[in-house]
Amino acid sequence: MLLAASLLALSFISAPAKSCIAPTQTGVFRITAMTKDSSNASVGLVLLESVNNCLEASIVAEDAGPAIIEKVALTDGMLTGSVHMRDGLANVSLKISSNDINGSITAGKKSWIVSGLRTTGGEMRSADGDVAAATTKKP
Repeated sequence: MLLAASLLALSFISAPAKSCIAPTQTGVFRITAMTKDSSNASVGLVLLESVNNCLEASIVAEDAGPAIIEKVALTDGMLTGSVHMRDGLANVSLKISSNDINGSITAGKKSWIVSGLRTTGGEMRSADGDVAAATTKKP
């Protein structure tokens, strides 16, 4: 009985703590992802959501379906992370503003340029740390 209790206690100690970042922006962006040589383009959505006060980011693309952006970081409007694609893991780097989103997705030698407009949402953190809903114009 003591062994079982000790193992249970160790499992709680060694379990990694879930890290999350508080969302400073949420919303939906309609995007176009295009190869650098403009030979291939795909349309989709980038979703930024607040789930239990943690930022969750995902991409839904017409030719690849939904994918969660993992290891999300958001610093000064720059969202970075990684996403699983058919060919492996890709790095995501997206600059987010109150109106649009621009950046890239890179998997090895393949790279896509991402650009789009915000369609909904717009939570912005002010300088004093308070969160206030921003109004955004729908296209």
